[in-house]
Amino acid sequence: MAKTQAGLDYEPEREPVDELDTADESSSEHVRGSSSGHKRELNSGHEHDPSPECRQTGLGCNDQPESEADSGLVLELVLIRHGHTLWNKERRYLGSTDLALLPESRAELAALRQQPELAGSFWRVYCSDMRRCRETLELIAPALLQNAIYDSRLREMSFGAWEGHTYEQLQYLPQYRSWIDDPAASTPPGGEAWSEFTGRVEHFVSGLLQAAAAVPGLKNSSHAGPLRVLVVTHGGIIRQLLARTMEGRSFHDTAAPPPGTAATVKLQLQGGQGQ
Repeated sequence: MAKTQAGLDYEPEREPVDELDTADESSSEHVRGSSSGHKRELNSGHEHDPSPECRQTGLGCNDQPESEADSGLVLELVLIRHGHTLWNKERRYLGSTDLALLPESRAELAALRQQPELAGSFWRVYCSDMRRCRETLELIAPALLQNAIYDSRLREMSFGAWEGHTYEQLQYLPQYRSWIDDPAASTPPGGEAWSEFTGRVEHFVSGLLQAAAAVPGLKNSSHAGPLRVLVVTHGGIIRQLLARTMEGRSFHDTAAPPPGTAATVKLQLQGGQGQ
């Protein structure tokens, strides 16, 4: 059986429409390829709620009860997915190309400022340095702009020579079919290897956990709640962050939320280390 394409800022032709999602960076989110039939299925935020049981030594995810992470410091990541660009609308692969949001997407994002996940304070605010993410942060949380850290590790995967192309334009290329079947074993020409993509996500998480563990006086304090971090990024990054905390799940069967809306990941620090 073919593996899931490492789809990210691309939205393939959806079949059937009523079972699939239109969200994300056009929401590639989940393209299944078959070396014979080339069947495509989209799996992203609306269709699939990323909130199954999340145990794994204190790791949590969307909607995890506080009681499941009540021993040690909890680091809560509020993950926001950027809004749509023209290429998203046209279902083109969009990774390292720096496009602006569509005007209609800007209006939709501004209407999401009052979502409860954005209430309260944040220890840190991170944002991909790509324009579509910076504009999303400005629209949904303008008061947090002055404290934002723009981090290139939070960029979407680079699709190299396939940037700006549609599934229909690529579907019969042997290298593309190989990548669809196993993105870890094949790399887009001039693009980013799967190991590089997942490696920078892990590097970001590791650094964040180390920084949280080093917060003065926090380890042994009676901190009333989790240490909250806002992260505005891309569908692929969010899926990888969710998958690493969800028992029995992988990137390929995990979905990101719709544009501008939040998913939550809870990481528990024990003994000064992230779990």
